[in-house]
Amino acid sequence: QVISLPGGGRSNLLGLLSYNRNVRIKHLGENQKWFHFVLSNFTEVRKRSLFNTTKFLFLSLIASLRERSMREEHQKTSAIFKRSLSFNDELILFQGLKRAVDLLAIEKELTVVFLFDRFEDYVSTATPEFFTNLRVLRDRAKYRFSVVFSVHKPLEDLIGQDLLSDFYQFVAGHTVYLPFLDKPGLDFRISYMEKVGGKTLSKEIIDAIIKMTAGHPNLTRLSVEAALESNQQLATSSQGLIQFYLEQKPMRAALFDIWKSLTPAEQKLLTTY
Repeated sequence: QVISLPGGGRSNLLGLLSYNRNVRIKHLGENQKWFHFVLSNFTEVRKRSLFNTTKFLFLSLIASLRERSMREEHQKTSAIFKRSLSFNDELILFQGLKRAVDLLAIEKELTVVFLFDRFEDYVSTATPEFFTNLRVLRDRAKYRFSVVFSVHKPLEDLIGQDLLSDFYQFVAGHTVYLPFLDKPGLDFRISYMEKVGGKTLSKEIIDAIIKMTAGHPNLTRLSVEAALESNQQLATSSQGLIQFYLEQKPMRAALFDIWKSLTPAEQKLLTTY
């Protein structure tokens, strides 16, 4: 599980693993060629049936093979998908997905890692059968099949252990909380936005923004964008900056997303300070 507040950089992290070969080489070295990451944005299957979700995972796998120019694997997996889908049967489609994973994990000896981005958007639809299917894939491929759930709070809190029962042993205790502040990444993003905007912010303004947002990626991005677009002289005091940014609609929308992700008890706790 990769956990952070909404806008905390989870999608960026998963995207780098999927699309940036240099990042994979930096962290995995020569072993990166044995890992195949499959990015699946679960916002796309919100409130979809298990059949459609299985089809979505199959299509995500096929697309990932095409993007990495794995021609042979792409052709074989596409053929399996077309044959399986032609029966219009949920069980047969899942059997096809099993064969595709067998091809990659057992025959090609790749470690297939599904990256489930924005999985919190799907949890209200998730069924025990969904997690049972993940367990079946894991049992076949063993350590060459993994799933990373990107969520804004632990799955146990979002779903409960009963629904997760078939897959819970692989989830429990395997949790990474993303820190708010990623200084190298933040410095790069700010310099890039300054270059695109054709303006440079003073160190005082940038330091004040980071202090105000605690380095939260989305809030910091919106703050820098608003500062670059503003024609007025920004105050560097905390109160002055907060007043300015609370007037910005994108900032209020981002804060509201964070607020909605909190439980009633967490919201109540925050309002007591």
